[in-house]
Amino acid sequence: MIDRNQIIHSKLTLLFLVLASFAIRAISSLTVFADGKVTFTGMDPFYHMRRIIYTTLNFPSTLTFDSYLNYPYGFDIGWPPLYDQAAALFAMVLGFGNPDIHTIEVAGAIFPALLGALTIIPIYIIASSLFDKRTALLSAAVISLIPAHLAVSRVGATDHHVAEILLSTTAYALFMLSLKYGKDANLSFSSIKKIGSQRSIAKPLVFAGAAGIVLALSVFTWLGSPIFIGLIVLYALVQFMLDLRQKVSSEYLVINTLTTYLVTLIVITPFISTLIRPGYEFSGMFLSWFHVLYVAVLLASIIVLGAISWIIGSKGLKWWYYPVVVIMVAGTGTAALSFISPELYQSLTSGLLYLLGWGEVLGMITEAQPLIYDDGFTLTPLWHTFVIFSITAVIGFSLILRNAIKDKYPPEMVFFIIWSFIVTILALSQTRFTYLLSINIAILTGYFIIAVFDLFKDDSDKDKKKKKKRSKNTSSNISFWQIGYGTCISIIFILVVGLLFFGPTISILTNPGVPPSDWEESLDWLESNSPKTSYYLDPVEKPEYGVLSWWDYGNWILYMAERPPVANNFQTGLKDSARFFASSNESECVSILKKRNVRYVITDTSMVAEKFTHIMNIATGNSFTNNEFERFYMSEQFMDTNLAKLHISDTAQISNLRLIYESNSTSQSMHLGSRIDNYENISNIKIFEYVPGATVEGFARPDREVHAKTNVTLSNGRIFEYWNTATTNESGWYELTLPYSTTGTPYNAKVENYSITADANTSMIKEVEVTEEDVISGNRLRNDLL
Repeated sequence: MIDRNQIIHSKLTLLFLVLASFAIRAISSLTVFADGKVTFTGMDPFYHMRRIIYTTLNFPSTLTFDSYLNYPYGFDIGWPPLYDQAAALFAMVLGFGNPDIHTIEVAGAIFPALLGALTIIPIYIIASSLFDKRTALLSAAVISLIPAHLAVSRVGATDHHVAEILLSTTAYALFMLSLKYGKDANLSFSSIKKIGSQRSIAKPLVFAGAAGIVLALSVFTWLGSPIFIGLIVLYALVQFMLDLRQKVSSEYLVINTLTTYLVTLIVITPFISTLIRPGYEFSGMFLSWFHVLYVAVLLASIIVLGAISWIIGSKGLKWWYYPVVVIMVAGTGTAALSFISPELYQSLTSGLLYLLGWGEVLGMITEAQPLIYDDGFTLTPLWHTFVIFSITAVIGFSLILRNAIKDKYPPEMVFFIIWSFIVTILALSQTRFTYLLSINIAILTGYFIIAVFDLFKDDSDKDKKKKKKRSKNTSSNISFWQIGYGTCISIIFILVVGLLFFGPTISILTNPGVPPSDWEESLDWLESNSPKTSYYLDPVEKPEYGVLSWWDYGNWILYMAERPPVANNFQTGLKDSARFFASSNESECVSILKKRNVRYVITDTSMVAEKFTHIMNIATGNSFTNNEFERFYMSEQFMDTNLAKLHISDTAQISNLRLIYESNSTSQSMHLGSRIDNYENISNIKIFEYVPGATVEGFARPDREVHAKTNVTLSNGRIFEYWNTATTNESGWYELTLPYSTTGTPYNAKVENYSITADANTSMIKEVEVTEEDVISGNRLRNDLL
């Protein structure tokens, strides 16, 4: 009989770990909640917060189209709505049904830490079902110290990734229990008839159905949910082979997987039918019939795999016939699918390539790069993402493989092994998927620690017998205090040592990756000093103008400045943005600004020193080597690009953009190959305004250069020289468009009168006054130099 105190102690221990886990993730709040405001981490969280605010104000509706993205065209949002709806509901609870914007932001910042702490519960269930309660407790402690998991679950990391982990881990915990209890109960098609009288028959079906419900929730949370759902088929394929090898029935496997998939299909179908958007009826990038058909295909695949297994088993054939037949059937099915449903085939293949990190844009995303390859093999990222647990997990994995073989392949353990293998491949392919692997790392490490502890433990014969009995009955309820002081000390030791000595863990929490202060200050300035755009909280119609920068900063511009970006982190407007900054043709740049109705342009130092390789690659469609870019940076061709003219040369030789703001922070030196000494103390961030410009025109000598120069004093006191040139035609006519006004100058700037001269007659220097009205209206001013 189970001791009631044991159950209470076990629940209290689990509650303590959840609270401790939340407290650890809340360390980042010291940075996120600073100066009376809420600042989120990374880039995507800012757009999630935009959707969360909109959803809270319009609950349960959320943004599916945003006129502030891909300005001026707008953009259809492919993100499923559930994460933002759940966060909005949390905000409504905190705000007693009517939260203000600040309360919504606080709720949005806390929400990922709450989900991250709750992830401990399915981890505990999985480790308990595989091993014992000691391993479960240690695994729960370890997950709170893994940087890869903390990065997506700390306060301020308002992104759906933490929900992916919680839902997938919960679904797998439930599915593993269905496998475990189904195998123990000898679940079969004939035994289902006794479901009303035998709880052992109903139990695995309940867990399988619950797993299907959670997988359905994941569909409405993350577009990559097919990874979680499809992994079950990959596991089933292996388990069918192992069961055939051992000559045991696989009916429990067929019943459980069919139940899970059937429930998933039943749950998602009616909801997806109401969310279908015209033009995206069968797209893997939007909730569509693709997801319904995908689950249906997986369900049919289980029936086919089970039928092949039954035929081979009933005929007494060798087990290795199974993979041969499956490969043949899979090849035929794939070929048939490409003809029957090209849309599904295209979605599946493109999704697979995306997961493996193949694609033009993915090459520019740091988190989409291979985990242990950066211009050469390196293990450094393993330390930054998993610290020492990457080593302990590898050892733990080898121990589990040994035990799985020794125990004749328990289905729940085989599932965990396949799951660990698949997410390891994903993490190695793209760094961003390390957070998925963190769950397996934690459980494997917990198992490793217990194995080491038991190895050196001086047990009596009686204790050894109890240990053996416990290993056979992993469902026993052993409380925190009854598992021994060794485990208690181990948990405390892991938490204390991890927080004190694991540098990446501390860094993730104390430096959570909020936007640099100069970016915040610059965007605050832009919001305060530019005309307010309409429809920000209800983006159904086109606002008045857009802001152009590199796509990395689009979500910041949208959220902090409340202005519509041309390019953002969905890679919208990417081509036009790249072409604008890489071009040396001013008329092309102006055509892009007009096409996109851009009023402000923002540059920063990293665009010049770090990101320009990607900018050029996108703009030209080429892939330059490091040596080619070294030569490019040293050439005059680089200085002719629009980005260099703007950020380095302060708009020199540019007619329609004027520098109106720059951050106080500067780069001590900008590394551009051998030109490093030429560019020092340049402001990190600069904001430019697009204006028609005042055109100064007149006669000078034919075929001569006409020069216009002036000194500009910005609001921060820095003085720079603006200059521009034009060449007279055969009759001596010239036209010079100038973007700075000398009278009525806005933004607290001061501009001296222009000095205009022709190189053939330097004694003929004329001063020209240009009003703000001239610049804004594009007036033409006559100025002869003869």
